[in-house]
Amino acid sequence: MAVYKRRYNPYAGSLTPEWSRFFVLTRYAFADLFKARFFIVLLVLSLVPILFFAGYIFIANNKTVQLLMQVRSADLFSVEAQYFVIIMTVQTQAAFLLNCWVGPVLIAGDLTNGALPLFLSRPFSRADYVLGKFTVLGLLLSGVTWVPGLLLFSLQAGLARNGWIWSHLWMIIQIILCSAIWILMLSLISLAVSAWVKLRIVATGVIFIAFFIPAGLGEMFNAIMSTYWGRLLNFSYLFQLIVEKGFHQQTGQSGRGWNEIPVPAAWGALILVCLLSLVILNARLRARETVRG
Repeated sequence: MAVYKRRYNPYAGSLTPEWSRFFVLTRYAFADLFKARFFIVLLVLSLVPILFFAGYIFIANNKTVQLLMQVRSADLFSVEAQYFVIIMTVQTQAAFLLNCWVGPVLIAGDLTNGALPLFLSRPFSRADYVLGKFTVLGLLLSGVTWVPGLLLFSLQAGLARNGWIWSHLWMIIQIILCSAIWILMLSLISLAVSAWVKLRIVATGVIFIAFFIPAGLGEMFNAIMSTYWGRLLNFSYLFQLIVEKGFHQQTGQSGRGWNEIPVPAAWGALILVCLLSLVILNARLRARETVRG
């Protein structure tokens, strides 16, 4: 339309509330993800273990089924702290694989196609942009970690007798906290890698390297210096330490005998990784920021 005709009018409709604008990015990102069949297959496979865990809980609380299976030992089916440690371990590893597929493309596509300046030139801050992308991974990984964990806890609480739920309420906090630090670390590492690496296959490799290479260097440091503090670079080990200690400290059990890295040091190391990833991500996005006059 020619400008001299004066027939254009500025948009005067409703605006998305400022506090929820980041969710626009989340909504469109999920729409793109569910167009890929491989993503749907990967998501379904990550939830398959939940069915087996639920079946185990059903058998553990059904004496008739145990008799039909000719189970003689009552301790064979036990749903206690160690069982939820296994659930957390399996589902967080599934979340890791899911994150390696989804995370590398969240920011790289915007940088490759020059879309980031378009986002930041509108009433949309860098914090909104990062939060919108982070919410994608946060919701997705929550759906395969603490949400199924709480559902299985609820199933056990509904089937168990003798007030099982009241003596195990503390598990809810452990499930949420352990899942939260894992989701936060995975998401921020993936976003930082996605901001700097454009190719998905290379970015996925970098994410794997970020977990395995520091762990190897840490073991080399332990062997040379005859210490155990090098395991602070093994993020999977630190997370497993937090899970084991968190679930077994309430029961007075020792778990697998983690007698080396203190739990506060493990938490501090994982939080430091999150902060470092955020700094790396911020440095990349700051260079792409559009200054509005």
